[in-house]
Amino acid sequence: MITLPRMIHLDQLIATLMQVVIESTGAETGALVLLEEDQLTVVAQCSGNRPCDLEKLAVADCATIPVSVIYSVEHTQETLVFEDTVSESSFSTDPYIQHQQTRSLLCMPILQQNQLIGILYLENNLTTGVFTSDRLQVLKLLMAQAAISLENARLYQRLADYAKILERKVEERTQALQQEIAERQHTEAALRQSEANYRNLLQTANSVIIRYDPQGRIHYINDYGVKLLGYEEHQILGRTLFETIIPDTEISGRDMRPFVHALLRNPRSYPRGEGENLCRDSRRVWMEWSNQAIFNDQGDVVEILSVGNDTTQRRQAEEALQRSEAKFRAIFANSQVGIYRTRIGDGLILNANQRFAELFGFDSPQEIIGLEHTIGYWVNPTDREQGIEVMKRNGEVRSFEAQMRKRDGTVFWGLFSSYLNADDDYIEGVIADISDRKQAEVALQASEAELRALFSAIPDPLCIFTVEGQLIGAIKGNPSYGELHREEYIGKTLHQLYAQEQADEFLSYIQQAARNQQVLTVEYRQWISGREIWFSARIAPIRHEQVIWLARDITPQKQAEAASILEERNRMAREIHDTLAQAFTGILAQVGAAKQVLTDDLEATGAHLDLIKELARTGLTEARRSVVALRPQLLEEGSLHSALHRLVAQLRTAAMDTTLHNEIEGAVYSLPTEVENNLLRIGQEALTNAARHANADEIRVKLVYDLDQVCLRVQDNGQGFGVGSIPCSEGFGLIGMSERAERIGAQLTIRSQLGQGTEIIVTVNRE
Repeated sequence: MITLPRMIHLDQLIATLMQVVIESTGAETGALVLLEEDQLTVVAQCSGNRPCDLEKLAVADCATIPVSVIYSVEHTQETLVFEDTVSESSFSTDPYIQHQQTRSLLCMPILQQNQLIGILYLENNLTTGVFTSDRLQVLKLLMAQAAISLENARLYQRLADYAKILERKVEERTQALQQEIAERQHTEAALRQSEANYRNLLQTANSVIIRYDPQGRIHYINDYGVKLLGYEEHQILGRTLFETIIPDTEISGRDMRPFVHALLRNPRSYPRGEGENLCRDSRRVWMEWSNQAIFNDQGDVVEILSVGNDTTQRRQAEEALQRSEAKFRAIFANSQVGIYRTRIGDGLILNANQRFAELFGFDSPQEIIGLEHTIGYWVNPTDREQGIEVMKRNGEVRSFEAQMRKRDGTVFWGLFSSYLNADDDYIEGVIADISDRKQAEVALQASEAELRALFSAIPDPLCIFTVEGQLIGAIKGNPSYGELHREEYIGKTLHQLYAQEQADEFLSYIQQAARNQQVLTVEYRQWISGREIWFSARIAPIRHEQVIWLARDITPQKQAEAASILEERNRMAREIHDTLAQAFTGILAQVGAAKQVLTDDLEATGAHLDLIKELARTGLTEARRSVVALRPQLLEEGSLHSALHRLVAQLRTAAMDTTLHNEIEGAVYSLPTEVENNLLRIGQEALTNAARHANADEIRVKLVYDLDQVCLRVQDNGQGFGVGSIPCSEGFGLIGMSERAERIGAQLTIRSQLGQGTEIIVTVNRE
C-alpha cells in the first residue's frame, strides 16, 4: 500500500504522476501542461526510462510538443487520440509532427469542476494504435484523481506562501487564517478520497505493483501481482524478495544477488531492469521492472516502488527468433545452392554464401562481397538483361537458365530463381549448377534423335498400348500393315478400332504379355482393302503397365509356307508313288504269278506268297511313314521341344533296334511359328534319313537355347556318306532341308564321312 507523505511536494507529485501514466499507457514520452496565471505552461517533460525534466517553459516556446494540438485541446476541452498522427490531415502541417513523424498520440484536458487546469500530452513514435479505449478509460480515471491531487498540491504550495505572510501579518490576517484552516481541512478530506481512489487504481492495474524497504522486505503487492506470482497476500507480505520472488541465480547462470543488493542500496541508479522471477509453484517468469525510490522529508530512501510487466511471451518469442535466425544462418552458410544479393545496376555482390563463392571459383564469400561484380561472369550479357526485364514485369523470375563463367574461364550452366527489390536497388535469389543435367539433356536428345532415326528406319508399325487396350502412341510404318499408325486413332481403345472378337483377342495378348512380363509372339490376319494380310506381332511389356506392339507383314512368308506345303505334298506324293505304289504293283504282279503256278508248283507258290508278304509289310511301313509326314503339325499340340520329343518317341517305337537320345539345353523360349515349323520338319527329315539309310544303332537329338540363337543337332553313328558325292535324286531330302533353312534365315551344316556317321546342325537367330 502506497502512503503519501504528510507534505505534498508538487514537483515530486508531478514526476510520480507522469511516471505512472507513461508506464500504464504504453507511451514513449509525455508532457504535462498546467494553466498558471491564465497562461499554458509546460511544467514536466518525461520519457519512460529517464527522470522528468521539470523546468517550466511557455507552450509557445516549447519545441518538443505539437503546439497546434495543445491549443486545439485548450479550445475544445476534448480529448484527441490518433492511431497514426502523420495521416491526420488536420495536423499534418504541424512542424513538430512533420519532423518527428509522430505515430500514436493522445492529448487530454485536465478538468477540475469543469474548469481547465492543465493538459496531458502523450506520444509513441514506434507503434501505431497504442492508446486503446481500455487504456483511455483508466487514464481518464487517473486524471480525474490527479486533478484533485494537483489542485491540492498547488493549494499546499499556496498555504506555505501564506504561512510566510502570516508570520509577518498575523494580527491583520487572523480571520483570513481561520478561513484558510477550514479550507485546508476540506482539502485534506479531498486528499484522503484521492488516496483511496489511487489505491483502487493500483489494485486494478494490469501490472505487478510492489513496494519494499531498503532491506528488501515486502510491504505491499497488488492483486494482479498476487495472482501472477501465485501467492496469497499473507504469504508474501513481510518476507524479503529473496525469500519469495527473486531466485539466487537465473536459468542462464546469472547471479541475481549482487544486482538486487545494488538496487536496494541505490535505487536511483536502476530505474529499469529485466530478469527472471519465481512463482510460488517454482515456475519462472520474465518481468520488466520500473523502479522508483520513495523518500522521507529528510531525503532518505524509505521505500522502493516497482512496477513490473510480464515479458515471458516476448522473451520466448525472442529466443525462438534467435533460434530461427541461427537455423537460417546455418542453412544459408551450408546450402548446396548458391544464395546471393546483388546490386541491380552494376551487379555488385552485396551478400553471398559459401556455395555461391565456390560456383564462381572463389574460396570464400569474403573474396567477393562488396568487391566483385557479376556482370562480367555472364557468358551472354543479354541473358542478364532479359532476366531483369522479366523481374521488372513480374517481380520475380523462376527456373531461369543461363550460361555463367567461373573466374578461371570455365563455363557452367546456372539455374536461377530471383526477385527484384527496386526500392532498395538489389536482386536477391538462388543459383544451382545444372551443368550435369544439361549434359544429360543433350545426351538424351541425341539418344532420342538416334532412337527416332532407328524407328523411322523400321518399316514395321510400332504402337504403344495400355493394359486396358488404349492406343497411346504410334510410329508410322508401311501403310499396308494397317491403320493403327494414324494420329486420329491415338487415344482410342481396341474395341473402338476393331470388331468385338478381334478386339478381345488382341486385348488378351496384351494382358498376357503384361502379366507374365515376357515377350509374346502371335500371328493373326486381317482383311485390308479386300486382301487377306497376315501379321506376326511381338508384344513386349514396358513400365507403367504398357506394352509395345511391333507388327510385321508376313503375308509373303505365309504364301511361301503354303507353297512349301504344296511342294511337300507333291514330294510326298512322288515318294508314295515311288514306294507304296511300287510295292503294291509288285504285290499285284506276284499275286498274278502265284495264280499261274498255284496248281502246278506248290513250292514256287509258297515263294511267291512269301514275297507278297514282304512287299505288303514294306508297303505298310512306307504308308505309316507317309501318314506321319502328312498328319497335322505336331506343333499344334505344344512347343518345338515337346514336338521333337514326341517325334523321337514315335521313331523309337518303329526302330526298336536303334537307341535314340533326346536332350534340351538352356532356358526354353518361343520362336515364330514359321521358324519352329521348319526346324521341326528339318529334324523330322534328319531322323528319317538316319533311321532308313544310315544303319545306325544310336541317334542323338539335341536342342540348344542360347541367349540370342537356337541350335538343333541330329547326330548318328551310322555308315555316313560323302557330302558332295550324293546325286540330287538320291539326296535323302538334303535339298529340302537346305531350302527350309534358307526360308527361315537359318544356317544348315551337314557333316558326314563314310563309316564315321552323320551330323545335321541347324542354327537360327532368336530375332
